[in-house]
Amino acid sequence: MATPFSSHEEKYFHLDVSHISLCLLVLGAYFCTINQLSYWLKEKLFISSALISVCVGIAFGPIGANVISPWEWTNGDEEARHELTFQLTRLVVGIQVMFAGISLPGAYLKREALSLTMLLLPIMILAWFVAGGFLKLFIPSLTFLEALCISSCVTPTDPILANAIVKGRYAEKYVPKAVRDIISAESGANDGLGYPFMFITIFLMQRKEDHASIGTVIGHWIVSTWLYQIGLACAIGAVIGYIARKTLKEAHNRQLIDHESFLAYGLGLTFLTLGVVGVLGSDDVLACFIAGNSLTWYDFVRVETEDDTFQDVIDSILNASIFIYLGALIPWSEFGQNGLVPWKLVVLCICILAFRRLPWVMALWKFIPALPDTQQALFAGWFGPIGVSGVYYAQLAIKELPEEREHLRTIILPVVLFVALSSTIVHGVTIPITKFAPKALRMAPRAFTRTQSTFSTTSHGKRKATAPIDPSTIGRPNIAGSSSRPPSPTLGGESGTATPPSPREGSQNGGNKKDMVEVLEGDKLVQMSRERAEGFKEGEERAIEREERVGEPQKKNVGFDV
Repeated sequence: MATPFSSHEEKYFHLDVSHISLCLLVLGAYFCTINQLSYWLKEKLFISSALISVCVGIAFGPIGANVISPWEWTNGDEEARHELTFQLTRLVVGIQVMFAGISLPGAYLKREALSLTMLLLPIMILAWFVAGGFLKLFIPSLTFLEALCISSCVTPTDPILANAIVKGRYAEKYVPKAVRDIISAESGANDGLGYPFMFITIFLMQRKEDHASIGTVIGHWIVSTWLYQIGLACAIGAVIGYIARKTLKEAHNRQLIDHESFLAYGLGLTFLTLGVVGVLGSDDVLACFIAGNSLTWYDFVRVETEDDTFQDVIDSILNASIFIYLGALIPWSEFGQNGLVPWKLVVLCICILAFRRLPWVMALWKFIPALPDTQQALFAGWFGPIGVSGVYYAQLAIKELPEEREHLRTIILPVVLFVALSSTIVHGVTIPITKFAPKALRMAPRAFTRTQSTFSTTSHGKRKATAPIDPSTIGRPNIAGSSSRPPSPTLGGESGTATPPSPREGSQNGGNKKDMVEVLEGDKLVQMSRERAEGFKEGEERAIEREERVGEPQKKNVGFDV
């Protein structure tokens, strides 16, 4: 048996480059570098942390440095990679919808029942059909039923990206709380209600193999999906939340639970709900949202935890980790295979993001009490992002689809990942663009004026960037309106020699001629001393800064700063 000392060349160290070590290296470097700039990125530039995480995942994924590779983690086993992705997305989405339910005001689902009904039924159904139509149009190899199956993955609003929109300084300053609450509630609820849209398409596909009738399929869909998965999940979630609320309040009143355990209670409740409902095979994501809202039905838990940042810390760690993973998971080589065309995918994403949700919210906003005007409806209609929840549903569809649908099983994940990537980019840059673009347009004329003023100032008596002199005007008096240039020094007789100004004239103008400069004041070019020109320039800069401060928009009702 060989030992470290059996050879003449003793090895005092060896490298252990494992996948987990490389993954921890990237995550640690991200949290220790990007997080040091987090305030500037989020609160000043308003850049989404999900967008940054996806870019990091792409840079260190197989297409980049190849440090994070889900393919190598699973030794190329496709089923193991799908299972890993499914469980990771299930866990992160479950935690996020639980926190979304806890963050809502007491009895929110009851008070905003009409608004949620409009968003979850007619608008979601319209979005499902519209997205399915675009998928069929740009991927002709799909049947319409298969297109609707993929559409069911991209129809729900992603709670993780929605959480990034409704939190932070920008949202608190410009987005009313009612709008933030309805976006959180809808993103939590419709993630669970994506089940009926997906399973009706899967059952109809299985019908052809089983030769079952339409009535049999519809009956099976109602019982297995609406009653067992949706109804049972809501009932179990409500019971778990009710018991948790009673026991937690009693423990708090009797001082049996410390503050740290109280803050972590929501995380533990998520694990319990996912475990119980997952074992029963029901909709565990929807159960987590219902349990979270039931836990804080009387606002006790929300009020006790709203000033603490524990949930925000958990959100930050999990969200950054999952989006780095999704960035590394993107199968770039498959975007040009199996009937997929890159430019068609780009147009498909544009159409889905523009027409999947926004037109229907704008058309029905009067029936949504939580959105009292068109500006808030525009904000809520646009910010219906697609992200981790779409990947979760794509992995669920791959598990449930019939084996005969090989083409659909092959392309559903690449298509959903491409749409999720596009939504992360577009929704991640929307707020920075709407925030800074109007300000840049307002600043452009002032910057141009300042540039003219700067270039019209001379140094050391040498004229810069001034208007050309017309020889025909030399020796003539300056006529108002004939030229913006002041009259040139008096020329004596026909000899053309310039008469220098007297010492008195020089002192009146601020000094010797070599110390004089020309400055563009308004639309006229005037002469003044160098000291006065510098003071003039400083005064002009202070005036511009004062105008920017005074003219800066105050707090508005919606996030679009236009």
